[in-house]
Amino acid sequence: MSVKNRPAIEGYIGASGSGKGVSITRRLAELAPARLVIWDPRDEYGRHAPATGSLGELVRQVRAAGPSGPVRTRYVPGGALALGEAFALVCLLVFEAGGLVFVAEELSDVTTASHAPPAWRRLITQGRHKGLHVIGAAQRPTLIDKTFLGNCTRVRCFILGYDADRRAMARELDCDDAAVSALGTDERDGGGVAIRYLERDRRARTIVQGRIDVSRAGRMTERQVPYVREAT
Repeated sequence: MSVKNRPAIEGYIGASGSGKGVSITRRLAELAPARLVIWDPRDEYGRHAPATGSLGELVRQVRAAGPSGPVRTRYVPGGALALGEAFALVCLLVFEAGGLVFVAEELSDVTTASHAPPAWRRLITQGRHKGLHVIGAAQRPTLIDKTFLGNCTRVRCFILGYDADRRAMARELDCDDAAVSALGTDERDGGGVAIRYLERDRRARTIVQGRIDVSRAGRMTERQVPYVREAT
C-alpha cells in the first residue's frame, strides 16, 4: 500500500460533555488543515471555520477552491432538507473534492448500527484514495454505523453513560471493561477539569490512557501512558 493512500479515520466517542469537542479542537490545531469541511449540526466549531446553512453556498465554496486550493467551511443544517439527506449530499461533495479533512459530528443523527448512507460509507471505505482524513464523533457507539468504527485507524473513548456502550468500546479498544468504566471528567482543585480517555491506534498497534487538563483560563496540557491490562 502506498503511504500516500493510507487511511486516516479517527473516532471520538463519549457522552455529552465528556471532552470530545475539546479533544477534536486540539487535534485540528495539530493538523492545521488548509482544507477543512465540518458537518456541525450543533453549531459548535465556530473557532475553526465560518458557517453556512446553505448547501448551495457550501458547494460553491468547495468547488471554487478547486482540487488543492484552501477552503475552511462548516455546514450547520437547519433548512427544509431532511438531516440524513443533507448529510449524504455533504459526503458526496467531500468525496468529490478530495484532499481535505472532514469532521462529522453527532453521527447517531445520520447513521444507525445497521445502516449508513452510501455516500458516507464510500468516504470511509474509499476515502484514502481521495486523500481524505475523516474525523467522526458520536455519543453512543451502539447506535452508529459499524463500518465507521470497524475502519477507524484511531479511536479515542471518553466517559460513557450506558453499560452496553462501555462494553462495546472495550471490545473496540481491546481493553478491560473496567478501564472504560473508570473514565471520567473530574473537577480540578482551583478550577478547570481533567478529562480522562482511552485511545487505540490500530496502525501503531498501541493502546494508551490519556488525560487532558484544562485550566480555569482555558490552557490545556495532555499526557499519555501505555495501557496495561489488568492481571487475571
